[in-house]
Amino acid sequence: MSEISLSLNGQLIQVPANASLLSMLEDQQITLDSVALVRAGEVVPKSLWALTLCEAGDVIELFGVVAGG
Repeated sequence: MSEISLSLNGQLIQVPANASLLSMLEDQQITLDSVALVRAGEVVPKSLWALTLCEAGDVIELFGVVAGG
């Protein structure tokens, strides 16, 4: 199976070419609760993580979501 490279929180990682955002996060053992995902400068809704495929060269940043006011 071929792999692609992408940046996750500033680290270059390799993922399967057909990996979804969700499977990539699970493979990286990232806790999915209270996390926001930004890809190419845009927030990707959690409801789309399983449907959105990673692409070579993606720049993905994860942010902890904190409730409050």
